[in-house]
Amino acid sequence: MMAPLCLLAAGLLSPGARAGVTLGVGADVVTDPSDRIDPVSDTRLGTGGGLRVPLRVGIGESAWLEVAVRSSLSAGQDRVEWTQYEGTVRYYSDTHWTLVNSTALMVGPVVDLTHQPAVQPFLGARVGAGMVTFWHSFHGDAAILLDPDQGDVTSRSHIDPYTRQFAPLADLSAGLRLGRVAPFAIELEAGYTVSFLAEAPLKKARPELAAVRTAAGLNALRIGVSTSFPL
Repeated sequence: MMAPLCLLAAGLLSPGARAGVTLGVGADVVTDPSDRIDPVSDTRLGTGGGLRVPLRVGIGESAWLEVAVRSSLSAGQDRVEWTQYEGTVRYYSDTHWTLVNSTALMVGPVVDLTHQPAVQPFLGARVGAGMVTFWHSFHGDAAILLDPDQGDVTSRSHIDPYTRQFAPLADLSAGLRLGRVAPFAIELEAGYTVSFLAEAPLKKARPELAAVRTAAGLNALRIGVSTSFPL
């Protein structure tokens, strides 16, 4: 962890000014392979795809300040808990289908490790905040969470109870910029994004059940490709 941060600091403190602004667009494969929301439950947030739009402004000889908008979707399972019989008995479900959407604004430095125009390795570190939504499809015993006062629960278009919350995020990445294969730069990038999600109440669930999505960790690995255009 310390080595990438030291390289980032060296790039930011290097003399000289770097002129230029670039705008990019990229696509990623995103996976959260190791997150277990409960120690006895093999609950995972799954694999999916993501889009990102980074805007970079030169701030040094080898450094950029990046402001990026990112959004991702992945399908897996989370853990939902609720109570019945006036709160005396607690139930849970972790086998229902879950779709996780995270849309975030991230800011941080990106540092080029060499000055070769053809192939440039780079490192990035970013922090930010995102809106994270867990959509659910409940069935079996968990179908008790569906609130008939919120619409026709037998309809395929009915939206099952969901959670939505803001959360802080941190990200580290490494990649290669290919500058001579097209009229624009092509970047290959891998990264790791982490966030902690506090317990959140389910919206649209039957209120007397006090249903919640339990606390969860987002530990997303991503790999993708993007293009970058000078402005």
